[in-house]
Amino acid sequence: GKATKGSLDAESVRGARQKLRALGLTPTVVQEGKVPGTSSTKRFGSALGKGSAPLTSERVSARSLTVATRQLATLLLAGIPLVEAVQSMADQSTLGFRRVLIDIRERVEQGSSFAKALGQYPRVFPRLYIHMVASGEASGKLDSVLESLADYLEAQLELRRKLSSALIYPIVMLCFCVLVVTGLLVFVVPQIVEIFTKQGAELPLPTTIMITISDCIVYYWYLIGMFLGGMGYGAFRIYNTPRGRTLVDKMLLRLPVAGSLYTKVLTARVARTLATLLASGVGLLESLEMAKNVVGNTLVRDALKNCKEGVREGRSLARELTKSNLFPQMLCQMVAVGERSGKLEAMLTTAGTTYEREAAAAIVGLTSLIEPLMIIVLGVIVLAIVISVLLPMTSLMDLVGK
Repeated sequence: GKATKGSLDAESVRGARQKLRALGLTPTVVQEGKVPGTSSTKRFGSALGKGSAPLTSERVSARSLTVATRQLATLLLAGIPLVEAVQSMADQSTLGFRRVLIDIRERVEQGSSFAKALGQYPRVFPRLYIHMVASGEASGKLDSVLESLADYLEAQLELRRKLSSALIYPIVMLCFCVLVVTGLLVFVVPQIVEIFTKQGAELPLPTTIMITISDCIVYYWYLIGMFLGGMGYGAFRIYNTPRGRTLVDKMLLRLPVAGSLYTKVLTARVARTLATLLASGVGLLESLEMAKNVVGNTLVRDALKNCKEGVREGRSLARELTKSNLFPQMLCQMVAVGERSGKLEAMLTTAGTTYEREAAAAIVGLTSLIEPLMIIVLGVIVLAIVISVLLPMTSLMDLVGK
């Protein structure tokens, strides 16, 4: 319903109109424009998409990419040619993703490999995705590789969903606690304390402390907001430095309860990534390099980098994983068994599935632990406020009695 302008490559005006209709747009005026690369193209190129200059700014959600990969794998396994399968996916996708898929289809039709066409959109398709597709094309097993890739993406998406759902409840409870306590300190405590002050009742120390906190929130809320904002900005800047990132990642791994869960999630991701890449025909060294890029923790990333160098020098992967002291012992033992038996992919798949289940169970346990803790903390804070209000009652009762 909105007018848009742009430029795209086509053999003729008629071909340009056909491309626009395929993108879900209704062309009103189509005319030959400037050569791609000029100011007109740079200004409006992102609106439509061009054959020679891909839409690298496009972003696609992880769910959309997972669903599209599963659909493509299913179509290829059914014997449908790649070009038709990609066009079928484009017909069912949103406008942004449709533009990407149509451009990929055109590149494949013009003789480009599927992996190379995907590589034109690094912000849509991760390096792991492109390398696995290239391996599938080289081995002639693109359909099975895409099926493995879809399984991998679905497992990662499910694990991320469980983590997100586990964090929602504590965050909601924390916000509720903050609102309740703030409401008591701002609206309830001052009114009750004003009664005591007018009657000349002596205020005990807990009540004085509570009044001071209440006054700070009421009269200096903007300073508190500026302080918290400055703290958050400072923490963000520190985290973006290499030393600060390493310090935070080390702290996350050593947290009392959450550290164990974080380790299991990282282990599951590393094992699942290596298993998927090896099963797709990617070499071990290249798989370790891509697994390093998938993991967000800098310590684990450095450990995988050292593992890659050790394997390159002829040492076993299990020995290098054990040397890092970051991965669970069970994973190292399973990798050692897989190396000796020649079934490393199967053992890594089993390890990935095992740690995904353990992480899911740990998430449920952590959630059930957080719920009573939040209630207890809220109860203690409310009890402290109530006690600070009730303590002056004794002095007030004496004054009423007199």
